[in-house]
Amino acid sequence: MNPNELRQLLQGSPFRPIKICTGGNKTYSIPHPELAALSPDGETLIVFLPGRGGHDVVDVPQIESVEVRKRSSARS
Repeated sequence: MNPNELRQLLQGSPFRPIKICTGGNKTYSIPHPELAALSPDGETLIVFLPGRGGHDVVDVPQIESVEVRKRSSARS
């Protein structure tokens, strides 16, 4: 994954949820842009884990695929 492409997905307006898969068979769902932070150099992605607490650090070059998800039509 190109860091600039990832940055565009995270800063898109309107934001669309994304699912990230890494080479280590880890999957991260990012339903809101505030749940992820890309480092200025684009090499590191911090993914916040609201259901489990804490965060994971992802090396952007290890990202194998990114899936753009459909926005939920449900509103709270």
